[in-house]
Amino acid sequence: MMKILLLLIVALLLSLPVAAAEQLKIGLLLIEDSIPFWVAKQENYYQQQGVNVELIPFLSALERDSALAVGAIDGAISDPVGAILFDKGTGRLKITSLGLGKTPAEGVFVILAAPKSDLTTVEQLKGVEIAVSNSTIIEYVTDKLLENEGFSPDDINKIEVKKMPIRMQMLLSNSVAAATLPEPLASIAVAKGAHALLKDSDAQQSLSQTVIIFRSEVLTQKKMAVQKFFKAYRDAVKSINASPEKFRPLFLEKGRIPAFMAADYPIPVYPDPEPFSIDLYQPIISWLAAKGLADEIAYEKMVSQDFMSAQSHDD
Repeated sequence: MMKILLLLIVALLLSLPVAAAEQLKIGLLLIEDSIPFWVAKQENYYQQQGVNVELIPFLSALERDSALAVGAIDGAISDPVGAILFDKGTGRLKITSLGLGKTPAEGVFVILAAPKSDLTTVEQLKGVEIAVSNSTIIEYVTDKLLENEGFSPDDINKIEVKKMPIRMQMLLSNSVAAATLPEPLASIAVAKGAHALLKDSDAQQSLSQTVIIFRSEVLTQKKMAVQKFFKAYRDAVKSINASPEKFRPLFLEKGRIPAFMAADYPIPVYPDPEPFSIDLYQPIISWLAAKGLADEIAYEKMVSQDFMSAQSHDD
């Protein structure tokens, strides 16, 4: 009788549904900043932490933001300008961690002169039309780079060419005298005859960053899943930094690095996940407010600072 009872209990336990790992859907742009997400997937770090992470590639920030707006994704890789302009103090999302851009060396933007341009020095950019995408991290970096060179607002003359491939083509065809492009497009443009005049990687302070963002309700409703995600992300960062060449094939694929640059393109040193600092936040929000693009949103309202608190004691 006891044996039958034990068999019934075992059968009952086996019939109970197994709790599925909580799922997070993360929107990614195909840029080098996204590589730790893919490494965590490849190395099974998400699975080891007990969180189910679906990585969803997007071809543009507009598509990514549309998915965020309707709740189709839980979080994403973005930049602080884009994140602030998406939220505008409504509380829909939080900047949850710094991605790349902790140091100036991690900068990826370059102001370039067209191949047939007479521009050879930064000083010659005064009054020259520079093709950018308005109200973006690209415009912010362009302004800051030139201000750091002593340019006044009246010295800076920008025109909008929103789509980056078109902007690069206009630069290479000499339809514009100068343009600001991110890597690897900047290196492609240089290989085709453009001239690099100013790089944010040479600045005295970090001007361009990527950030990891989450919808605010996800940070509340799936707090443990987010903490597990960041543990896996941190493990991926450590793996990349320890053996960057091991991940070069994945880096080249997901970062869309051209074949001619594949062997020598530098793999950055990725910072551990950490709150986006007020020192990086304040210049950006001040710039947005000065341009009338956003109010002076308080740092605490826009930036999450405790998303990793539960993981800080288990190293």
